[in-house]
Amino acid sequence: MENICKMEMASALFEKECIKVEKAFFGLKTNVTYTPTNSPMVGLCLDYDPAVGQKVKLLVGAPICEMEKMVAKEGCPCTCDNGNFRLSLCYSKDRSFVALQLAQYSNFVYKPVSEIRFIEGAEACKAIAAFVK
Repeated sequence: MENICKMEMASALFEKECIKVEKAFFGLKTNVTYTPTNSPMVGLCLDYDPAVGQKVKLLVGAPICEMEKMVAKEGCPCTCDNGNFRLSLCYSKDRSFVALQLAQYSNFVYKPVSEIRFIEGAEACKAIAAFVK
C-alpha cells in the first residue's frame, strides 16, 4: 500500500468534493475518506513491463464497457517488479470510487502518460476489478 499523500495525483484527488482529508495523531497521520459512503481510501502502485504497459494504457483510457470486454478476453494485466509503466490507484475500500493514472519511466523518473481518471459508483467497482483482485 502506498501513502496517498505522497502520490503524484494526491493534490488532484484532495480537490474533489467527495474526498475528505483529516490529520490525525498529532498531524503525523493523514486519513483520506470517500464521503458519500464514508469509506477509507487505499493507495496502490502497480508496475508493468513495456508490452503489458501498452495494454494497460488502452485499458485506462477505455470506457468501462470496453474495459470489461478487454479484461474478459485477455484477463487482468500481470504486474512485474520495477516495470517500465506504473499505474497509480486510489480507491475506496468499498470499491465505489477510484482514481487512476498511468506513468512511464523515462529519464530516471516516472512521467504521466494519461490524465487522472475518476470513476464513481458501480463502474468504479468494475474498473478496480480490472487491476486488483
